[in-house]
Amino acid sequence: MQTLVYFSCLMRKVTTILLLLFLLLEAKAQVIFKTTVQKSTVVVGESFFVEYMLEDIEKNDGFSTPHFNGLRLVTGPNVNAGKVNSPDGPKAVKNFLFTLVALNPGKLTIPGATARVNGRFIKSDDVIIQAVEKTEKSETTSEYFLLPGEDPYEKMRKNLFMKVMVDKRTCYIGEPVVATFKLYSRLQSKSDIVKNPGFYGFSVQDIINLDNRISNTEMIDGKIFDVHTIRTVQLYPLQPGMFMIDPMEVMNKVEFSKSAVNKKTEQEIVEGYFEKKEQPKNDNNTVTFENSINTEKIAINVKPYPEKNRPAVFNGATGNFTIHAALEKNDLAKNEEGDLIITIKGKGNFSQLSAPAIQWPDGIEGFDAAVKDSLDKTKAPLSGTRVFRYPFVSSKPASYSVPSIIFSFFNPDTGNYKIVSTPVIQVNITGKEMRSGTPEPALRTTIRQHKYWIFAGIAALFCLAGLIWYLKKRKPPVLKTFVTNEETKTVVAIDDLLVPAGILAQADHKQFYSLLHQAAWQFFALHFNLSGSEMKKTILSVKLETHKINPALIGEVHAILNQLEAGMFTDADLGSGKKELLEKTRVVLKAIQSALL
Repeated sequence: MQTLVYFSCLMRKVTTILLLLFLLLEAKAQVIFKTTVQKSTVVVGESFFVEYMLEDIEKNDGFSTPHFNGLRLVTGPNVNAGKVNSPDGPKAVKNFLFTLVALNPGKLTIPGATARVNGRFIKSDDVIIQAVEKTEKSETTSEYFLLPGEDPYEKMRKNLFMKVMVDKRTCYIGEPVVATFKLYSRLQSKSDIVKNPGFYGFSVQDIINLDNRISNTEMIDGKIFDVHTIRTVQLYPLQPGMFMIDPMEVMNKVEFSKSAVNKKTEQEIVEGYFEKKEQPKNDNNTVTFENSINTEKIAINVKPYPEKNRPAVFNGATGNFTIHAALEKNDLAKNEEGDLIITIKGKGNFSQLSAPAIQWPDGIEGFDAAVKDSLDKTKAPLSGTRVFRYPFVSSKPASYSVPSIIFSFFNPDTGNYKIVSTPVIQVNITGKEMRSGTPEPALRTTIRQHKYWIFAGIAALFCLAGLIWYLKKRKPPVLKTFVTNEETKTVVAIDDLLVPAGILAQADHKQFYSLLHQAAWQFFALHFNLSGSEMKKTILSVKLETHKINPALIGEVHAILNQLEAGMFTDADLGSGKKELLEKTRVVLKAIQSALL
């Protein structure tokens, strides 16, 4: 009996010790997930930052953005990963940054976010903040009064300036760099953006521009400044190397008072302001001065894709993606057109994703894919889906197997490549004939192959009337040829080549797509000696690969051509403006021409 009692006590002690050890190990392995708000009191209508930070993580499988009730989401999540030092050694951390605006005064709850870490779900704490109406105390102290003998240009230098901020200065090809341009002011000013920065070597996706009217206040050296976010962009590098973000230049007209007055200074920021004639002010108590300010030049080091474990099928996709394939109909009649739909979902350089290659079985004829995007432009990297719709047809009844479609991408967060694929897809072609009036496959193929030229001809006729004056005055694109290593090189004046499309981009005219498509193919025809039936994307891809053009650039070319064709032949929402598409085409063509020289 005493032995049993002793054994029972011993087991309880062992169980207690094991439980304490388990709790100790669990506490040590616990990941820290916290919510941090820039400030506990915010002003209604002014933006502020919220950060969700994961510390001591081994594997982060996902992050769920919370619902920000009573708040407007401006940007986010902007994700950054890295390491921090701690007494226990370096710890892996990941930050998810959001920019929010309070809509109404009162107490607001910043909800905690949910993340899946090391195979389990965790949630950060909620944070309570106070939103207040803008009052005189929160406003910028006026520098409107110019003291006698005070240097107005020195006063402007100290109280009106610009900054550019980037979230990283080193990245991989296809990994976005977020750049934000801000104007800081304590003066009464009217500012005109006279030079937007050049982003050569990057594909550009705008997040914030002047129309969003994002502003807040910041304390600098004990003084409160009005801060206006002029532009925020995602920049997707197209090739490795050192690339520069050029300065943004702004001209300012600053008004000062000759006598002390109590006035809250205001700023107006526009594009093309100084081009308009302004009525002179009849006020002997004020004086106006002009100056020019600009942001600094920023260097971005773009690293090449790692050669180690690089898959042969990799084609420049950077981010984290999944792939899904489905048939619109699994059973088709002979000569009936079917559609294979490939959906790529995730986050990354969507604008550079080219259509996956389909290995159509003998007996099925496939055609080029139509592309449609559904993307959240406020997130960096871009998040959403890209859908490729591949038409196909068969005149031979049988049961066919479409092989697995393989897609590879590089994940810059992990530094590794990953391959995803779809299952084999079965399609059945029955012996049933299509209804009368349906075009035969050969005729349909001919129509598909030549419909671009038909539409392009019609588009050209429509454009001719509006552009005839310009085309009469315009000189042909400047071509220069020279010999290097016994090979003749051709240089095209790309800016001249894109002028006609630029005219219609300004007018937001649908025929813009046809003119830009025509200009792009003219560029490729001149550089790669293409003509007639050779002007196909498949042949162009071979030419680009033969000349060792970076896969990311090739993917960008396909994305642009697909978008232009969608704009020419459909009324689909393409997810980007004409000016943006024009600039993207300009950047890609210049990058290719630079690589060829």
